[in-house]
Amino acid sequence: MFIIPAKVNGVPMDFILDTGASLVSISSVEADFLAKSGTLTQSDVIGIENFVLANGAVEEGYVIQLKSIQIGSRVINDVEATIDPNQSAPLLLGQSLLERFGKVSIDYKNGVIEFE
Repeated sequence: MFIIPAKVNGVPMDFILDTGASLVSISSVEADFLAKSGTLTQSDVIGIENFVLANGAVEEGYVIQLKSIQIGSRVINDVEATIDPNQSAPLLLGQSLLERFGKVSIDYKNGVIEFE
Protein backbone atom coordinates (compact mmCIF):
# COMPACT_ATOMS: atom_id res chain seq x y z
CA MET A 1 0.00 0.00 0.00
CA PHE A 2 1.36 3.41 -0.98
CA ILE A 3 0.44 6.50 1.03
CA ILE A 4 0.57 9.69 -1.05
CA PRO A 5 0.76 13.06 0.71
CA ALA A 6 -1.28 15.63 -1.19
CA LYS A 7 -3.05 18.94 -0.78
CA VAL A 8 -6.75 19.10 -1.63
CA ASN A 9 -7.90 22.66 -2.21
CA GLY A 10 -4.76 23.66 -0.26
CA VAL A 11 -5.49 21.35 2.71
CA PRO A 12 -2.91 18.58 3.47
CA MET A 13 -4.30 15.03 3.31
CA ASP A 14 -2.79 11.56 2.94
CA PHE A 15 -4.25 9.28 0.26
CA ILE A 16 -3.94 5.59 -0.50
CA LEU A 17 -2.95 4.96 -4.12
CA ASP A 18 -5.80 2.92 -5.62
CA THR A 19 -5.35 2.30 -9.34
CA GLY A 20 -8.60 0.31 -9.32
CA ALA A 21 -10.71 3.23 -8.14
CA SER A 22 -12.31 5.22 -10.93
CA LEU A 23 -12.51 8.43 -8.90
CA VAL A 24 -10.67 10.14 -6.09
CA SER A 25 -12.61 9.44 -2.89
CA ILE A 26 -12.74 11.32 0.40
CA SER A 27 -14.78 10.51 3.49
CA SER A 28 -17.56 12.67 4.84
CA VAL A 29 -15.20 13.80 7.62
CA GLU A 30 -12.75 15.34 5.14
CA ALA A 31 -15.61 16.81 3.10
CA ASP A 32 -17.01 18.47 6.23
CA PHE A 33 -13.57 19.83 7.08
CA LEU A 34 -13.17 21.27 3.55
CA ALA A 35 -16.64 22.80 3.79
CA LYS A 36 -15.93 24.37 7.18
CA SER A 37 -12.67 25.83 5.84
CA GLY A 38 -14.61 27.31 2.90
CA THR A 39 -12.73 25.34 0.24
CA LEU A 40 -15.69 23.09 -0.67
CA THR A 41 -19.05 24.67 -1.36
CA GLN A 42 -22.49 23.61 -2.56
CA SER A 43 -21.53 24.80 -6.06
CA ASP A 44 -18.84 22.07 -6.14
CA VAL A 45 -21.47 19.31 -5.90
CA ILE A 46 -22.07 17.66 -9.28
CA GLY A 47 -24.74 15.20 -8.15
CA ILE A 48 -25.54 11.91 -6.44
CA GLU A 49 -24.60 8.52 -7.91
CA ASN A 50 -24.59 4.85 -6.93
CA PHE A 51 -21.14 3.30 -6.61
CA VAL A 52 -20.12 -0.34 -6.59
CA LEU A 53 -17.65 -0.98 -3.78
CA ALA A 54 -14.77 -3.47 -3.89
CA ASN A 55 -16.89 -5.98 -1.94
CA GLY A 56 -19.71 -5.69 -4.50
CA ALA A 57 -22.04 -3.61 -2.32
CA VAL A 58 -23.77 -0.61 -3.88
CA GLU A 59 -23.59 2.69 -2.01
CA GLU A 60 -24.99 6.13 -2.79
CA GLY A 61 -22.61 9.06 -2.61
CA TYR A 62 -22.01 12.60 -3.76
CA VAL A 63 -19.87 13.40 -6.79
CA ILE A 64 -18.00 16.66 -6.37
CA GLN A 65 -15.49 18.79 -8.25
CA LEU A 66 -12.34 19.48 -6.22
CA LYS A 67 -10.70 22.75 -7.18
CA SER A 68 -7.18 21.30 -7.00
CA ILE A 69 -5.05 18.40 -5.84
CA GLN A 70 -1.33 18.99 -5.42
CA ILE A 71 1.21 16.18 -5.29
CA GLY A 72 4.75 17.46 -4.89
CA SER A 73 5.09 20.45 -7.19
CA ARG A 74 2.33 19.31 -9.59
CA VAL A 75 -1.13 20.82 -9.26
CA ILE A 76 -4.08 19.27 -11.08
CA ASN A 77 -7.18 21.47 -11.20
CA ASP A 78 -10.86 20.49 -11.38
CA VAL A 79 -10.68 16.86 -10.24
CA GLU A 80 -13.87 14.82 -10.01
CA ALA A 81 -14.21 12.97 -6.71
CA THR A 82 -16.72 11.19 -4.50
CA ILE A 83 -17.67 11.70 -0.90
CA ASP A 84 -17.93 8.37 0.87
CA PRO A 85 -20.60 8.63 3.60
CA ASN A 86 -18.56 6.24 5.78
CA GLN A 87 -16.76 8.54 8.22
CA SER A 88 -13.83 6.14 8.57
CA ALA A 89 -13.41 5.49 4.84
CA PRO A 90 -9.83 5.85 3.60
CA LEU A 91 -8.93 8.63 1.18
CA LEU A 92 -8.35 7.00 -2.21
CA LEU A 93 -6.32 8.42 -5.06
CA GLY A 94 -8.14 7.04 -8.12
CA GLN A 95 -8.10 7.35 -11.89
CA SER A 96 -9.87 10.73 -12.05
CA LEU A 97 -6.54 12.18 -10.89
CA LEU A 98 -4.02 9.57 -12.01
CA GLU A 99 -5.09 9.73 -15.67
CA ARG A 100 -4.39 13.47 -15.67
CA PHE A 101 -0.66 12.86 -15.19
CA GLY A 102 1.35 12.06 -18.31
CA LYS A 103 2.88 9.05 -16.60
CA VAL A 104 2.75 7.34 -13.21
CA SER A 105 5.55 4.86 -12.49
CA ILE A 106 5.68 2.48 -9.54
CA ASP A 107 9.00 0.98 -8.46
CA TYR A 108 7.82 -1.77 -6.12
CA LYS A 109 11.36 -2.90 -5.27
CA ASN A 110 12.35 0.51 -3.89
CA GLY A 111 8.86 1.66 -2.83
CA VAL A 112 8.92 4.74 -5.06
CA ILE A 113 6.14 6.32 -7.12
CA GLU A 114 6.90 8.95 -9.74
CA PHE A 115 4.23 11.30 -11.06
CA GLU A 116 5.21 12.96 -14.32
